[in-house]
Amino acid sequence: MKTPVTGDAIRQHMTYSWWKYVLVAVCAILGVNMYFTVTAYRSPESKKVLIYVYGYANQDGLDAYMADIQREHLPEMEEMRSLMLTADDTYGAMQLSTYIAASEGDVYVIPRDEFISLASSGAFVALEEDEELMKLFNDAGVNLQSGWRKNTELEENHLYGIPLNKLPGLAKKYVAVENGFVAVLINNQNDENVMKFLRLLCADMIPDPDAQSGTAQLFDLPATPEGTN
Repeated sequence: MKTPVTGDAIRQHMTYSWWKYVLVAVCAILGVNMYFTVTAYRSPESKKVLIYVYGYANQDGLDAYMADIQREHLPEMEEMRSLMLTADDTYGAMQLSTYIAASEGDVYVIPRDEFISLASSGAFVALEEDEELMKLFNDAGVNLQSGWRKNTELEENHLYGIPLNKLPGLAKKYVAVENGFVAVLINNQNDENVMKFLRLLCADMIPDPDAQSGTAQLFDLPATPEGTN
């Protein structure tokens, strides 16, 4: 004989089994979110240019600058933005090594020690092979000697990075990385557009904004958290 469905039976059932319905609802929500996350469209690497900054940045300003470059010079790109890595000797180093190993990011702005280590292992593009880029610095009389490093695997010397102090517009407007270098990840999967972006970036950032009256846009660095270096 079937138990009749009554108000008391429903209340008793809900008293002991309410959690089952909550669990089903939560699983349904998670399932829907996971479905849309997995199936959501992602821009291919050939349609992205990303800057990873191991330090501090005026991220809104840098993203706005990249949006201007995208609109005016690289309209075929679907995604151009920056990402800040944790400015911390422990987590920042872990993030950096993880992103490099996963071939994420295209242009990196990193401190000197990290640059030397990664350049020595051949992680970056040899920039001296881009004649147009070199002409920008030669015409401006900018010496890039400190960006040359020896690839210990190939036993060859190459220009693997641009010293940040040679790009005063970038250093004074958008990023703060002590003894920093700008480098291009060698396996960025979008070399032509990444190098085009780098040329545009350098052309804009070689001039010192302080030398142009009223154009300097210095930004304030966030306070260093207590207990960190």
